[in-house]
Amino acid sequence: MGMDHIIKKLEKSNGINDIVTKFTLIVDENQLVHGALFFIPVENRDYKVMIPAPYHEILIADVPPTYKKILNHKEALLLK
Repeated sequence: MGMDHIIKKLEKSNGINDIVTKFTLIVDENQLVHGALFFIPVENRDYKVMIPAPYHEILIADVPPTYKKILNHKEALLLK
């Protein structure tokens, strides 16, 4: 399942513009932040989408992003 498939499922359920409620920063043992991992619930499953540093910073700076903003980000990586 690719990013487009997840977007279509969220659009169908009218959840594409919902605010992301679950995410975590990816930090190594030297306290260096490598990005953020966002959990996107679709049909009883959480898909993991990673936005690498420094691109994640602007997404979480003020207001939590929507699923649409995360999934359409040019640096977004869908993890299996």
